[in-house]
Amino acid sequence: MYAYSDFIRSSELNSRLGWVLLIGGVAYLFRHTVLQKLLLGVLFLFVLSGSLDILYAVTFGGVFTSASFEAMALTDSKESLEFLFAYASLENIALLGLYWIIAYYSLKGILFKAPERRREKVFAALGVVMILVSIQQIHQRGRTFDVLPGFSGVAIDYSSGRESIEVDINARQQLYQTKEFSAVMRSSTPQTYVVVIGESVNRNHVQLYGYSRETSPNLMRLKSELIAFDDAVSPFAQTHPSLNLALTEVDTQNNLSVQNAISLLGGVKKAGFKTWWISNQQPLRRPTSAIASLADVEHFISHDFHGVMTHRYDGYLLPVIQKALEDNAPHKVIFVHLMGSHLQYRNRYPAEEAFFTDQKGVQAYRPDPSQTELEWINTYDDSVRYTDGVLGQILTSLRQVEGVAALSFFADHGEEVFDSKDFKGHGPDGATRHTVEIPFVFWRNRAYQTEFNETDQRLKANQHQPVLLDDYFHFGLCFMQVESSLLRPERTLCSEEYQPKPRIIYGKDYDKEMR
Repeated sequence: MYAYSDFIRSSELNSRLGWVLLIGGVAYLFRHTVLQKLLLGVLFLFVLSGSLDILYAVTFGGVFTSASFEAMALTDSKESLEFLFAYASLENIALLGLYWIIAYYSLKGILFKAPERRREKVFAALGVVMILVSIQQIHQRGRTFDVLPGFSGVAIDYSSGRESIEVDINARQQLYQTKEFSAVMRSSTPQTYVVVIGESVNRNHVQLYGYSRETSPNLMRLKSELIAFDDAVSPFAQTHPSLNLALTEVDTQNNLSVQNAISLLGGVKKAGFKTWWISNQQPLRRPTSAIASLADVEHFISHDFHGVMTHRYDGYLLPVIQKALEDNAPHKVIFVHLMGSHLQYRNRYPAEEAFFTDQKGVQAYRPDPSQTELEWINTYDDSVRYTDGVLGQILTSLRQVEGVAALSFFADHGEEVFDSKDFKGHGPDGATRHTVEIPFVFWRNRAYQTEFNETDQRLKANQHQPVLLDDYFHFGLCFMQVESSLLRPERTLCSEEYQPKPRIIYGKDYDKEMR
């Protein structure tokens, strides 16, 4: 599996090592016949799960994800048979046969015995410790994925996750149908809007915002047509809570629950826009899955790639976006959710598009970053450059659209890539300014500037205002010219009433303690 997979998470390998210790250790303690049969049953289930893991790795070059399991779960028996014959080969059959031969003789040769020597007693103790660790991890993380490895963990997580996501989806659809709110278009002019949600983009690594490396040549080329808000931050360094606020009427001050909050997609849909949700993220993910369920057209690219995370680049979204742009609906809103610059960075773009190879222009926490640190920075910057390329192609197509057209791009949060400390990634623990400082860009065509000149002038006037991403809901309604009972003028950059508010991030005042 390791040899055939393009990428395996370290947690996947760690969990397999942990289960070797667990099963090997407790075998010393399972001397009763019933317990021996129980342990052999568990081993047999692992063999079955391993068979599927190997077949998947050999065929698709990756490990199981929720999307790959969902594709299997939603496939009927006829499709499954066609799929099996389409991908059956001498190679994967031979490897599977070899695996079963090894498994058979391994299971047959098991000897149950009491721990006598010190190392055997230590091994038995480690087995007990790993049982406790696995229970603690499943309880703490609320998932078996990455604790129980491969197909087994994903299958269990999918079953429980699908049920909980379905609850969220049903609740959001019910809310949309029953909650009383108004939303109407201010203009009957044909309008096309695109909302691009980036992933893990640190504004300080974007050339448009002053970074010395050429990470955004397309945005630089269109700089005169853009309004780049240069003081935007996310209230969280995590996707889930960040988008909970950015894409719904919830914010850091109103104490509204997400379950009772209308989404931006729901607002524009109510106003009469035809809506799309086009995503390169996993389909079983909060809050986006529930929000996406309201869209008139919903497309998750992961279903087309059997859930393999590698080689599933954001560029594959472009034909689907183009089809949406060519739709004959006069009023359209297209939400696009990118994989962007999520770890692993090198898996976010084709290898042949690697651009950065040296230390030139690197701004790290120390003047002489190690070779490993430099490789992480270079691959991260390459992923940002690839996102810029995708944005460039979307904008090229959008410029051909007749009528009013506009695009908004923001990232859910930033990313620390050895910018201010010896760390790469993002999260609530030890969050730095780099994990929350995000790009926030707005493009509009001439027709938009003419039709909605007052809005355009206000946006340009507010370009340098401090922004917290939890107010994006109001910005979206405003720039898409939706008059709504949910819209708060003081919370949107489109309004002359806009008032900046304290930007509190994980209990810290960003402007006083982080920037």
